Amino acid sequence: MRVLVVDDDRLNLKVADGFLKNYFEDYDVILCQEPTKVMHLLETENIDILLLDIIMPELSGVDLLRQIRNIEGYRDIQVIMLTSLDDSESFKTCFELGANDYIVKPIDTTQFQARLNAAAKARNNTRMLREMLETMKQQNVELKTVNSLLKDTQFHLIQSGKMAAIGELATGVAHDITRPIGTAFNHLEELIDDNKTLKEYLNLNANFLEEIAKRIDDQQTLALIEAVKKNYVQLSVANTTESIDCKINVLQKELTNVSEIVQSLLNLSWINPQDNSGRCRLDKLIEQVLLVIRNEASKVVEITKEMPAFPEISCNTGEIGQVILNIIINAIQAIKNEDKERRGHVHLIGYEEEQYVCVRISDDGPGIPEENLDKIFNPFYTCKEGQGTGLGLSISYDIIVNKHRGILYVERERERGASFTIKLPK
Repeated sequence: MRVLVVDDDRLNLKVADGFLKNYFEDYDVILCQEPTKVMHLLETENIDILLLDIIMPELSGVDLLRQIRNIEGYRDIQVIMLTSLDDSESFKTCFELGANDYIVKPIDTTQFQARLNAAAKARNNTRMLREMLETMKQQNVELKTVNSLLKDTQFHLIQSGKMAAIGELATGVAHDITRPIGTAFNHLEELIDDNKTLKEYLNLNANFLEEIAKRIDDQQTLALIEAVKKNYVQLSVANTTESIDCKINVLQKELTNVSEIVQSLLNLSWINPQDNSGRCRLDKLIEQVLLVIRNEASKVVEITKEMPAFPEISCNTGEIGQVILNIIINAIQAIKNEDKERRGHVHLIGYEEEQYVCVRISDDGPGIPEENLDKIFNPFYTCKEGQGTGLGLSISYDIIVNKHRGILYVERERERGASFTIKLPK
């Protein structure tokens, strides 16, 4: 405990110093006869208790007390006024200005000890309260951080749950679609065989009519056979079997497209968050993504790509596909919301670096404000009012950076739009 005694009377200082050394041996005592030096001592000496005489020349104890209490950092110092006055009005003024106690001169030993002990205890209590307050402030900061992390975790869990649920739903729907597609393919094969048989039958009948015509001499009958044969060939062969062939080819093509879309949907929806052991080529995965999104995209944007044949990498194929799909959907929605009359453009370009396979997805939409670039991957961030965030860029960042040890970042394009770059380890 450090004590500063301020009195313009040297004798009073010696008496106070004697009391302090006799009864409070472990205290550091500083004596000051000039009140004008007190503020400097408070600034440099870290004082705990101040014994301050009321009546002094140049600067009274009351004026000095007023200066001290006006400074925030000195308000915890225990101030005991030293006075030979018996003036209740002076005491009232001192207490109103922030004095903690007083000691009447000449000093009584018992009173001096009691009041110094009380001041020391109060100072220790204040210090403890300050430390507790700082601890509570720090704990509050830590709790806010933990709470934020919990919210982030909850958000990730909810979104992951949504992904899994959507994946299961999509898988179920895809399987439901796959069964009738398989049935349709089987019937289509039967139609091909039936049409082939029909052709053979019609050709056989046509040949039969030819042979009959050769063996009949009656001109009226021959004319009738020729008319039947002509109509028969035109109606049956040209307009029926050839038309069936054409329609069968269209059906085969469309069913093949649907089958490929369903297979791509199955590949993208099969998500096991714990499994990164799958292998895929990023260019093939992008083809599947574009196949799934082709219908929605064609109405709003033109999608172009420059994609090399990538080497296979280890990854969670479903999750990476979802990330690419989400970024493209975000671009499409941004362009659609900005100007429905303008057909936008999304461009994908793939390239390799020493340790990564990379894809850059650029669009010519409204872009991302400069002030939002550093928080676009934060949970709950969205620039689409009234719309869900889909997979969410926060989840996308978690999948690429944390789960796959890759890199995901966004840049503003020079004129308009944004570019997202994904880099995955080889």
